[in-house]
Amino acid sequence: MAKGMFKQERFSFRKMKVGLASVAILFAFAQLGQVSADETSKVSSSEITKVTEAPKVVEEVKSPIEVATEEIAAESEKPVVKESEAKPGDLIDVSTKLSPIEVKESQEGNQKVHVETATAEVSKTEVIASKDETIPAPATTTTEGTVTGKDEKGNTFTQYERVDKTTTVEITKTPPTVKKAGAADIVFVVDRSGSMGGTINTVRKNVNEFARNLAKDGVAARFGLATFSDEVFGRNRGKTDEGTILTKFNESYFTSDPAELEKALAGIKIADGGDYAETSSPALTQIVSTYDWSKSPKNKKFVVLLTDAPMKQDASVPTIAETLASLKAANIERIVATSTSFGTDISYKDFVSEGLLMKIDSNLADSLTKDATSWIVETVSEGRQYKVTKDNYRFYLERRTTLPVVQTENPIQTTSLPVATAHKQESAKLPDTGSNDTANYGIAGLGLLIAGLGLTVSNRKSKEQ
Repeated sequence: MAKGMFKQERFSFRKMKVGLASVAILFAFAQLGQVSADETSKVSSSEITKVTEAPKVVEEVKSPIEVATEEIAAESEKPVVKESEAKPGDLIDVSTKLSPIEVKESQEGNQKVHVETATAEVSKTEVIASKDETIPAPATTTTEGTVTGKDEKGNTFTQYERVDKTTTVEITKTPPTVKKAGAADIVFVVDRSGSMGGTINTVRKNVNEFARNLAKDGVAARFGLATFSDEVFGRNRGKTDEGTILTKFNESYFTSDPAELEKALAGIKIADGGDYAETSSPALTQIVSTYDWSKSPKNKKFVVLLTDAPMKQDASVPTIAETLASLKAANIERIVATSTSFGTDISYKDFVSEGLLMKIDSNLADSLTKDATSWIVETVSEGRQYKVTKDNYRFYLERRTTLPVVQTENPIQTTSLPVATAHKQESAKLPDTGSNDTANYGIAGLGLLIAGLGLTVSNRKSKEQ
């Protein structure tokens, strides 16, 4: 193959900067690939005396294998973070796989042919935002070059290098995880107005069952109770039984004993209630400031409002917006069980958390003991999304060394042999790698790659504590 098929570039192997390689390996490689003295720039004595002229800076050209080696070393040294602490864009894993070098030696006429091939893979995993991301198509880039020189015996050689790099990207996802809640404070705010007379027994039954089910599911729950009717109506009519009643269990507003909660529920007495809307906002705001909620960050806090009427709006009681803001500021989640009559349930649509708006008159048992229990017991963590980028390198190095022709005493006239040149091998014809023929490791550029990167699989992954 003619020399014109190669890009005739000259590489200086004397000053390579491969971060992972040892000095010894670097020196050995430099000795192998050094360019002959007659091919290097020389400075004459006359030039040395020209002190007024600025010295010429010779730009160093790196070989394809040297560039790829430095690239692999830089990628392998990128910092990683713990997966549990990683944010979108953070790298959590870097791994490098290196194949053995396959070495082949042959003789073609008066040329000694030395060929080395190897592969390397760098895999990087990073956390990305949980949204659709476009996956680029696999992309391959090729770098190549040649260098000529003389070996330690004075024989002329031509060395050809080629690096094919293919980059692929894939997206992986982990499924959501469900964790059991460690503890919960739950306050039931119960409407005791006259219209609740036919529903209160159903409320008692289902709240009691709800409390017992939480214990079965392993939730360390504490329960609280507050009741209300129509405070505004009672104030205007001089009735003292219409206001908010906060239930205390011994020295606390909470009890962990379902039996004590059951006893308190049984003691609820139905009041009058006045008109249709009832004053639940005073009870809801008072439990925020008065009740001794757990201060543990692992403790979940809930209020369950059970009523068949909308919230009354009056200048003398907190507004819906004020009540909602107070509960949110205290990180108290809201469950509402109410009636579907006259659009009552619609009035609480923006008040509830997680859409847990239940029917107090028909499906309370099912809602409280199944839906609400699941929400309190289970904390769902969204699955994470990762981008895995793999860079696959294929290395090819070919050196052709012209050997001297040995003359005999009676030379026989023969046809002169053409001078062979470096052979440019197409990527589709690259030899398969993975051979156990490692006798010539470190002879050329791929020896530096393997020795510098450790001859093993390098894997740096974030460690979970």
